[in-house]
Amino acid sequence: MDTWGSLPKSQIDDETIEEAIARIVDEHNADETAHLELGQSLQSHKASDIIDHLASSIIADKLAGGSVPILYGKRCIYSNFDSLDGLSVGGVGTEVLKCVLGGSSLQTGNVNNDTAFVRCNPNAGFGDNPNFDKNPILSFRIKVMDRGYAECHCHIGYSGFQNSASDYVGFKFYQNHIYCVSCSSSGSLTSFDLGTTINSESIHDYRVEIFAGINVLFYIDDVLVHETTTNVPTGDNESSCFFFGVKNSLDGGEQTLGVFLASYQETI
Repeated sequence: MDTWGSLPKSQIDDETIEEAIARIVDEHNADETAHLELGQSLQSHKASDIIDHLASSIIADKLAGGSVPILYGKRCIYSNFDSLDGLSVGGVGTEVLKCVLGGSSLQTGNVNNDTAFVRCNPNAGFGDNPNFDKNPILSFRIKVMDRGYAECHCHIGYSGFQNSASDYVGFKFYQNHIYCVSCSSSGSLTSFDLGTTINSESIHDYRVEIFAGINVLFYIDDVLVHETTTNVPTGDNESSCFFFGVKNSLDGGEQTLGVFLASYQETI
């Protein structure tokens, strides 16, 4: 017995009703102007004052450069290190910070354990201490010039080189290895070795996202490389929105860390 859909649509056209419906749907799907009339769905979406998406569902390569200069509801600090305004510099030995257009280079002296650092502290003009309870995010772009002998520390929180008794979250680079580090002054240090697969002597983008008292996410070049739920710091006991430092582990040669960009944000 023939069903309705298998019948021809007319006595002068053998196309079945099902075939006709499928063709019309395909034509509609291929029509770039569909639903654009006043009151229709795409026109309403385009004209809406607010277009809602899932949180963090819009990624950086979908945004035009400079199109989001301010993140509303966030405290934001940016630096491309071509100026030292608002930053502090120091170290042990004959440290040098060279600022150039679009970045800077931190260089130690040529003695073992010489250091050089640059940091952003509130007393340099940026207001309150960073607060781990406000879901802070640190993004930065760096290059380790000699990853075999330079020990580099890059983090939020503690205003000095990493230890096991302060509050900070970030990355450590030492003897070709990259470590994801999270330390709580009320606990201890958690350090995860990513190994030597990623060549830190090339420029990479690094990011840490802290979710208050829950976990820390670590990204390299926008790829999640590690997550930890242990020793996640809380509170605002530390003073650096970002800290970049390099140690020399070799007598007779300077060690250099290239720092090109840093972005810190937290919820207001």
